[in-house]
Amino acid sequence: MKKPTIVLLILASILLNALPATAEFVLEIYGNANMDDTIDQDDIEYVQGIINGVNDATDLADANYDGNINDLDIAQIDLIIKGEEKNITVIQNLKTSKEINITKTPATLNMPIKSIAALSGTYGPYMLCAIGDSDLIVAILSGAVERGEIRDIMKDKTIVGTSNDDWDMETILEIKPDLVLGYASFDLAEYRKILEPAGISLVQMNFNRPETYKSEVRTLGWILGKRDRAEELISFEDEHLNYITERTKDFKEEQKPKVYAETYRDNRYGGSSSSVGLAIGPCGGIDIFEDLGVSTDIDPEEVISQNPQVIIHMTAGNYMSDSGYDATNTSEMEKKIADIENRTGWDHIDAVKNGRVYVITSDAASIHPSIFHAYIAKCLHPEEFEDLDPVAVHQEWLQKFLGIEYKGVYAFPLP
Repeated sequence: MKKPTIVLLILASILLNALPATAEFVLEIYGNANMDDTIDQDDIEYVQGIINGVNDATDLADANYDGNINDLDIAQIDLIIKGEEKNITVIQNLKTSKEINITKTPATLNMPIKSIAALSGTYGPYMLCAIGDSDLIVAILSGAVERGEIRDIMKDKTIVGTSNDDWDMETILEIKPDLVLGYASFDLAEYRKILEPAGISLVQMNFNRPETYKSEVRTLGWILGKRDRAEELISFEDEHLNYITERTKDFKEEQKPKVYAETYRDNRYGGSSSSVGLAIGPCGGIDIFEDLGVSTDIDPEEVISQNPQVIIHMTAGNYMSDSGYDATNTSEMEKKIADIENRTGWDHIDAVKNGRVYVITSDAASIHPSIFHAYIAKCLHPEEFEDLDPVAVHQEWLQKFLGIEYKGVYAFPLP
């Protein structure tokens, strides 16, 4: 792979600072020269304008990612439009747990992609199923088989590890997928050093983050030739998320309940960037520990002093077997709620006194933030969202994108 010039690397590091007024967001693929949401003939014309000295160079104009903008980029854009490119360079939105900001880092992928090791936990395989390319999956991590919604599809895939710390590189190299799909929230540099010399592309994406959802899904749709399906996924999110935010955007502070968002373990705050932390504000609530930022243990007395009106305890299959798609009853969730309500002194908290303690599984969030926001909005504002049925929204998504019926228990109790 050709190396870009220092100038281009600097441009990549400050990517997307100047967007056209008409662009909702930028398709983060090199070749999108005019920085809109697609790659088409307009990009060829824009690059020609750069060559002729009438257009300013943009971060994504170097379509073949060689550090120069010339006729070769026009040829590459033409190949991308036709779906005949031999490689394509995309932007990864990388952010580890130790970093505050997203780092935009290019990755060049060999094309076409006919096999994928989907190693981003359950989210990568889940998204590939939703976008309609589960047949491309040749390897997964063990957790994907445990995800009820896609278990039947994943049961015959090769397992090459249990987490991001123990990929079976020998088996991966033996299988030699065209692409390894990894989390954007982990440092996979050491794996990349092994994979790329072997001719295996690695791209890191997160499909569970509302702030990068559109970008990741649209990019995946482009590289897999599933653009229409990607737009359907994006439109679903937009429709349901906008429905919630439009209703809550003008709430006054006194209308917003104070919320204690507890992660999987007792007396531990989930963090402002967790799925529930990101949902509380848009759903019309106030996160009482938002200023702490990261996930951390909480003094129970501090929760009492803050007196939240709503308590949300997050769970998952490895913490509570009767939760999510495979749940057959609500007994475990009921027990957890009782445990929370019986904590010393918590009977004085408004959320406990008014029966507003909820248990929600992270499977409700997953790769569809709109569904999770629907559950949260219903818990925070049952009267304002009397017409909102989170289960119906969830059922619609499962039927439309996975072709399965809704079952199980994802949140309890529902107002």
